[in-house]
Amino acid sequence: MSKTSYIYGINTILESLNYNSELFIEIYIKENSDNKRFKEIVALTEEKNVPLKKISKSRLDKMTATSKNQGLAALIKRKEKFNSKTAIKYLDTIRNPLILILDGLEDPRNIGACYRTANASGVDMVVIPKNRVNLDSPVLSKVSSGASELTNTAYVSNLSNFIKALKKNGVWICGSSDSALTNYNEIDFNQPIAIIVGSEEKGIRYLTEKNCDYLVSIPMKGPVNSLNVSVACGILLYEAIRQRLYI
Repeated sequence: MSKTSYIYGINTILESLNYNSELFIEIYIKENSDNKRFKEIVALTEEKNVPLKKISKSRLDKMTATSKNQGLAALIKRKEKFNSKTAIKYLDTIRNPLILILDGLEDPRNIGACYRTANASGVDMVVIPKNRVNLDSPVLSKVSSGASELTNTAYVSNLSNFIKALKKNGVWICGSSDSALTNYNEIDFNQPIAIIVGSEEKGIRYLTEKNCDYLVSIPMKGPVNSLNVSVACGILLYEAIRQRLYI
């Protein structure tokens, strides 16, 4: 049986509805609202045949665990998560997979932003160490504009072993590190590859770094010597897309 969760926010729900309306079970709109954009939502739910219900603001706030829901929420079916074995099996069917591994990230805002970039850049799978992240977090879903529900995700118990399994199956491993001597645009991303980003405080973990085929850094000219992890993630993924599309 598929798991369910709530998402909220106008842009999140509009983008998710347009991308995959089959995930939606029901949409909830705050009663007596005069928001003009709700007309667009109502029209889209009729077009996509998604049930719509008007409810009180207090019920909506309780449902989403926040008052900052823009008067709109939805109950959706979550995509089934992969484990280590099923992830490897699935990735084996893809000719030139692009994988994003989030090592040690815990802030739902950073994770949500990484998901949004991953989905936009066509990442085949996001990999997360098990028990570190709550993917049911409405905050994560809103920041990602629903991308966390729409992107293939693997929860792995032992990230080090999973990386070794990827390598055994012909996937190259590229880790980001502020101290790396290789510039990120000096390596070949147009091959089966997993890009790893770590937390802003600690970076990628020792065992993770030890298993990398490449360690790359993003050059910076200013006095600040680090980027927000979601910004670094975007730079690395779009270099991969640039190479895959234009080289």
